[in-house]
This record gives sequence, C-alpha cells and structure tokens, in this order.
Amino acid sequence: MNPEDICRMRPYKSRMQNSLWHWDAHPELPDLPPHGRVELGRFDGPGIVRTIHLTLNITGDDRTALLRGVFLKVCYDGHDHASVYAPVGDFFCDSFASESSHYASIVMAKRPTNSLFCYLPMPFRTGVELSLVNTTAQTVTGYGYVTADAVPAWSEEYGYFHAKWIDRRVTLPDEEVPLLDTRGRGQFVGCHLTAVSSCPHFARNEGICEGNDEFFVDGALEPTCNYLGTEDFFGFSWNWRHLWTDDYSGTTFLSETGGQTRLACYRFLLNDPVRFSTALKARINYQHEINNPFLQKAQMEGNGQVQFGIVAYWYQDTPVEATNV
Repeated sequence: MNPEDICRMRPYKSRMQNSLWHWDAHPELPDLPPHGRVELGRFDGPGIVRTIHLTLNITGDDRTALLRGVFLKVCYDGHDHASVYAPVGDFFCDSFASESSHYASIVMAKRPTNSLFCYLPMPFRTGVELSLVNTTAQTVTGYGYVTADAVPAWSEEYGYFHAKWIDRRVTLPDEEVPLLDTRGRGQFVGCHLTAVSSCPHFARNEGICEGNDEFFVDGALEPTCNYLGTEDFFGFSWNWRHLWTDDYSGTTFLSETGGQTRLACYRFLLNDPVRFSTALKARINYQHEINNPFLQKAQMEGNGQVQFGIVAYWYQDTPVEATNV
C-alpha cells in the first residue's frame, strides 16, 4: 500500500488465476450455476493475495439478486470455514442494484460498467482458496481474476484478512447495531454500511446519523475508541448531505423516494486502524443520543426500524470463521 514499495526489489513470484470468462484463452472456465460455486483463485503458500477483480452479470439482469445473492468466500490454510463471507455488492461497496456511484479508493473501486476491484492484501501461510457462492436460482456470468505474490516465508507480522456480513433489522434508539466480537490479536480496518428505513423521523438520515461507533479493546468495559456520530465515523459532519468519495471514506448513495430513506457509505481506517491484542468488540450505540428529537419521536411512536447491511473488514493473527464473530 506504500507507493515507495513499487521500486523495492523483493524475492517474490507473481501469480494469477482467471475465472468465468470462457470466450477467450480459457474455454474450460465455467459459469456460476444456480445454487452453485465457482473457484476464483487457489494458491499455495506462503503468499499474499494482491488484487481481486470481478465484473458480473446475472440471467434476467436482476442486479439486486446478483449483488446480495452471490457471496465472496475466502478460506485460508486448508480450513473449511470462511474467513471472508459477504455479498459481492456490499463487499466491494456497490449498493442498491448497482445504483450507487462509482468511486476509487486506495483499497476498493467500482468503475463504470460495474467493474469491481479490491486491493486489500490478504496474506496466507500454506494456502488460500477464493470462490463465489451463488444462492440465487439464476446463472451468473462475467469475468474475474485474482493476483497474488508467492513470498519466501511467512512473517509473524502478517494478519489474515477477514470480512463478515451483518444483515440486521434494529429499532432505534433502543437496539444497538453489532459490528464485531472477536478474540485474538488484530486490527479493525473498516466497514461498508447500507441503511434503509421508512420511519418518517429518519428522513434525510436524521436520527440514523446519531449513533456512537464504539470499540472495546482487549475486554475494556468502556469504549477505547468512541466516534461521536455515525456520520463522523464515516468521514462526514452534520448528517450525510451529499455524495462524496475519497481514499478513506465515501457516501455513494442517498435517496428519499416512496417514503423510504436509503443510504450507502464506506470507511477504511488505513492510517488509524483499531488495534487489539486479545479481543475486540465493536458496535453502533444510539443510547447516548436519547435526547435527539428524531430518535425521541421514533421511540415514542415505536417506528424507528432500520434495516442495516454492513460488511466489517479486519485482520487477525489466526483465520477465524467470519460468520461466528
């Protein structure tokens, strides 16, 4: 991730694997069948995945089904459990049937024609397997590739990259939004969030912006890191008012149609990851803003429901099962 590294000569060996596109040099590559799986990349270790690229289409062009129904799965070092498991749309910060804006950060990008990229390094000790899992009844086509470096030796400074999917309907301000609860050593490096609500008091994302993003490091009883305002955690102030993207944070979608508020945003903590030695619990807590008028009205009327879709990204010293933390 350091541009100066490009001039350093290292004893690595470049590797690459293509997938899906069978109209060119690799006619043997399969499509992704309904309720099936296709391999994106498989490499022996030690090594580091450098780039994942996908551009996908689905029978019937139902991009809602595509982006939420096809999952990226990554397993390390021969483990059966997935340390990365998330819908491709949310993982690559592409939301609401690809209606979200194009963006280009240091570690993720969505370019025109729905071309998706991830540049977050993914070290592995003995091997890695990346695949797409199709939970829909439609065939998925497209093109993908994965690049990786073979490295001379595993370093104890490496962490395994993880990503988990959180699909949760909560009632604000009484219920918290969980982000992560894991044991081990590592660092939290970001998340992508979507929010959908029909609450009239949450129009223009009022109320939704008033959570505190809290990180409890190594069993602390009080937050070690506490961002006072969800929109502030995502790099904005006084609510989400405009679309904006950069290397570290972005709002890629804002909508107020049909009485429904919709939001999509990302934040990558590349300069300031939340580091932990033994454990990390992270959440969005709305209880501190109980005097906010929008949250008060929603609480009194019992209509403060919000559907959150979140992908949390972090590194950890051992590959854990993402769906269990």
